[in-house]
Amino acid sequence: VNPARSPDCGFYIGIPILSPLSTQFSSNPLAYDDVIYPHPTEDSLITFLHPLGDQEAFLDKLKPLNVILADTRTSVLSIGFGTKAGFFTLDLTTRAEANLYFPEDLARLVLEGADEGEVYNMDGIGLDFTGFDEIAVGWSGAIGSKWQIGVRGKALFGFGNLSISRSELEVSTSEELWNIQADMEYNASLPFAEIVYDEDGMIEDIIIDDDVSSMRPAALFKQAFNAKNFGLAVDLGVDYRPTNRWLLSASVLDIGYIRWTDEVHKVSFKTDYDYSGLEVNPFDFTEDYTFGDYVDSSFSSMADSLADGLVFTPGGIYSSRLNPKVYIGASWWATPNINFGLLSRTDFLKQAIFEQLTASANFAAGRYLSFTLSYTFMNNNWKNFGAGISLKAGPVNLYVVSDNTLNAVFSPEELQAVNFWFGMNLIFGYKKCQKLDTDRPLVY
Repeated sequence: VNPARSPDCGFYIGIPILSPLSTQFSSNPLAYDDVIYPHPTEDSLITFLHPLGDQEAFLDKLKPLNVILADTRTSVLSIGFGTKAGFFTLDLTTRAEANLYFPEDLARLVLEGADEGEVYNMDGIGLDFTGFDEIAVGWSGAIGSKWQIGVRGKALFGFGNLSISRSELEVSTSEELWNIQADMEYNASLPFAEIVYDEDGMIEDIIIDDDVSSMRPAALFKQAFNAKNFGLAVDLGVDYRPTNRWLLSASVLDIGYIRWTDEVHKVSFKTDYDYSGLEVNPFDFTEDYTFGDYVDSSFSSMADSLADGLVFTPGGIYSSRLNPKVYIGASWWATPNINFGLLSRTDFLKQAIFEQLTASANFAAGRYLSFTLSYTFMNNNWKNFGAGISLKAGPVNLYVVSDNTLNAVFSPEELQAVNFWFGMNLIFGYKKCQKLDTDRPLVY
């Protein structure tokens, strides 16, 4: 939400857990029908891994580094009120974000096997995950008659993290041997668990805190507001209205970081390993030492050699940044109840950039009902049709919005992304807005 935007009501309060509740899942560049599709002769579904699946088409869709993104958040508390000094907001939100990175060369190596004389670059492989609670205090106010600015300061309390610090992996193949070079490092903070190491530095056990596993409220509250994993962030926004019909807006969200100090651990893997294959002499095998025994011992030896480069240790303090988002938008009002918008959104992940462009048409049917239709270019896919509705009945304002609603109904096989926003607010001091916080799901 653009922090510069304020509703035209004097006071609102969101229904806990429900306002807002949002979730997003996105795959770049794969769609549903690249992975799962109908069997060519039977009434069933198969995947690209099936003998009749089109593995080449799957590989052709991949980029050098591919991303699967998931983002879920729910509000525990949401309050806003207007004063002569501006509009103030207070929000308490629980958020979880995950980004899975997998390289094209990994898929080619697994599905096609190794070609002689090839180099398979798998840099960037890994998973970033961050779970945290956010307390945000915001203000927005007018500067003259054309400008509106806003700022939202946020205190962050992390309850779990897995962060890629370094990810370099390369496999070179030749007729004589395979060479595996790796230099990888991950940091993790698991404040809800105790990690027990054995004498060799390997993980022996993971003990979940009894109070957490039993879902005791006091323990959950302590995890939710863990000051040992503390961070700060800020959102900035501006609106400019050159005429009564035009509104231009820009915002930057989630500029910040979390400093992880509680139950911190480090996982590193560094190796330069040559695998020369198996040399088989059938005369070496007996009833007590079969070919299967030889294969088992050979692969066990290889696994032990690779495991020598894997090290688990209690880690030191580290920091991870949030994924900043930049929004730039424009809206034009044809009538007081009909407007058209264009919104650009850019997500800056650690190892990738996500971009999308949304065109929307928004309609208000009196004071109580408004709805929107949208068309979004996302993940190099134009087929993203969305819809939303907002209903006001007395002090209750309810909205439901998705950028991919119509795709899910009419062409789910082409889905690359799914997102959903839901909210229920109690609003008071209503002036002339058609719904609370218009931009919360629709316009930034």
